[in-house]
Amino acid sequence: MPNRDTATSVIPFRVVAPNRVDIAGGTLDIYPLYLLVDGSMTVNAAVTVRSVVEVRPFPLRAARLHSRNFGMTATAADTHRFSLGGKLGLLSRALRHYPPVRGVEFRVRNEAPIGSGIGASSALLVALMLAAARLTHTPARWEETARAAMEIEAAHLMSLTGRQDHVAALRGGVQGIRFLPGRIEALRLPPGGSAGRMLSAHGFLAHTGIAHRSSDVNWRMVRGAIEGDAAVLRKFRGIAGAARDAWAGVCGADAGATAKAMAAEWAIRRTLAAGVSPRPVEGLFANRSFRRLAAGAKLCGAGGGGMLFGLLRDPGDRAALSALLAGAGMTVMPFRLSGGARVEASGNGG
Repeated sequence: MPNRDTATSVIPFRVVAPNRVDIAGGTLDIYPLYLLVDGSMTVNAAVTVRSVVEVRPFPLRAARLHSRNFGMTATAADTHRFSLGGKLGLLSRALRHYPPVRGVEFRVRNEAPIGSGIGASSALLVALMLAAARLTHTPARWEETARAAMEIEAAHLMSLTGRQDHVAALRGGVQGIRFLPGRIEALRLPPGGSAGRMLSAHGFLAHTGIAHRSSDVNWRMVRGAIEGDAAVLRKFRGIAGAARDAWAGVCGADAGATAKAMAAEWAIRRTLAAGVSPRPVEGLFANRSFRRLAAGAKLCGAGGGGMLFGLLRDPGDRAALSALLAGAGMTVMPFRLSGGARVEASGNGG
């Protein structure tokens, strides 16, 4: 297909996609695990930690890709000519999913720290795909975009990848997701509904300061299930049950029931593979003051570090819990729920 010269036609815009916290049932969104564990479900909530793609005209008959997080810039003849290697390789691969264009610059950034476990790289991938779809007038139904994003990520990482991050980035809100043969059943509650208000009142988020690589931890978890390890499969069935309980708690705007399910899920997850629960996190969870303030908590994603998410017993104790987390060397972050990805007007100064 010939290159499209967009240098004189691009009106600057940005795509903003939310990251997510997984309330329960993470890892069960990885193929083929959800087919091996009956009743698999993943429950997550989109948060206002964002991934952002700025699109601008580029004065040369070329294309440019700039990552603020990595401090890297690549320039190529068009959007199909960026290298698939290096730190920009995943984004480069995504651009090849759409017709090639030139005369355009993409400036990308994540607000989350690297290795946070809240799906930042997947959300950035989704945001870039939505931007490329807009530029090339390509239809972008959320189901198709979510699946394509997952497979692009798996191809780049040459590893198993989950599907919940892309769904959360595209749709936002609070979601109970079932991955069924050939389709996704994603039930969504709005951020401003009773469930969203409950989570906003009780939820807390903090970065542990420990980066993780989800692919390493996930593979150790999933391998046992694929090989038919009865103990591993029993644990994943327990996680699936906890996720269903968490969804029931969320739907009922019941903070206590949701937190109880989260705690049950984490109690199983931390035993799935070595390194899921680092020693500093184990120490925090054993702390009496923390247990008094937090009704339930877990590491996001596959664990091993990254973000800590939990629910307060009493929203009035937020300041006390924040001080406790900061004293443990963690960085407390605002916890607010978000809608799905959106396109905004953007000036050249961006």
